[in-house]
Amino acid sequence: MGFTTDFIGHIDITPSLNEAEQAYLSAFSLTRHYDREEGPYYVSPNPYADQGDRDPERANQLAPGQPQIWCRWVPCWDGCCLALDGEEKIYQPTRWLDYLARHFLVPDAEASRSGLAVFDDFTFDHRLDGLVLGCRRDNKQLFAIRVEDNVITEDILRPADARYLDYPPLPYEEVIDRDRRQSGRRRSAAKRLRSV
Repeated sequence: MGFTTDFIGHIDITPSLNEAEQAYLSAFSLTRHYDREEGPYYVSPNPYADQGDRDPERANQLAPGQPQIWCRWVPCWDGCCLALDGEEKIYQPTRWLDYLARHFLVPDAEASRSGLAVFDDFTFDHRLDGLVLGCRRDNKQLFAIRVEDNVITEDILRPADARYLDYPPLPYEEVIDRDRRQSGRRRSAAKRLRSV
């Protein structure tokens, strides 16, 4: 079933990502990550059409070192920051951010030694700084993902409280859910119109 976490904030990237880095990280966030034959850096040429592995057991086996099936960090329109994509269920955001930094962004990143052509235009010279706050819906745990000069930490600002597990949504949560439903209906309607 899982749980929903609401996030605000972003992580600044200096210097900004170039076009190759933006394109790759955008595709990476849309690609299902599992232990693929192509390796952990694989991104689908068309992530929206990627069906993944036909073997369901393999399609759910995490790639070594990757914290979850989906990486929800996406670059902004100018490449000057990363933010979470706003999807309903986001897991392991701190570990994914650390993965992105260590593998693709900072000096001496692991992908710089991969020999893969997809990284030929990567600069591997970025500095990350910023703050993202998260609040879990189920137990109201409030936490901060802080980044200062590529050092990533997570701090619990308010511990989880089991008393909230059976409470109804807070007013702001209801508004987020309503907007998400309306947006989903608009996307579905637009998709139906395009298929006519």
